[in-house]
Amino acid sequence: MVPPERLAAFLAAPPDAREQAVLDGLVALYGERAREYRAVLERLWGADRFTRGYIASWAPGDLTRVGPLHGTHEPPFYVAGSDHWVAGYMEGAVRTGRAAARAALNDGS
Repeated sequence: MVPPERLAAFLAAPPDAREQAVLDGLVALYGERAREYRAVLERLWGADRFTRGYIASWAPGDLTRVGPLHGTHEPPFYVAGSDHWVAGYMEGAVRTGRAAARAALNDGS
């Protein structure tokens, strides 16, 4: 999962460098055993004409660290989008958008 701000550099890199970057990321998340693989299948979601993006990738423990902070910003700051709930899918975008709109409307009254 390459974030948009790094996608151009990732796509410009040779395939072996891209593979190494992915493996290094997996090792950082799951340990050295991640280097024991049979194949690497690359899907370039950010360059696909039908998706133009990717799903969120949370490391173990990320949600439990971030979850309690959601909605606690001062001054009020509302986060909505697919990357913030339900692992980057449309349902997350809809639910967080509705929740942010409700919160913003309630703050104004």
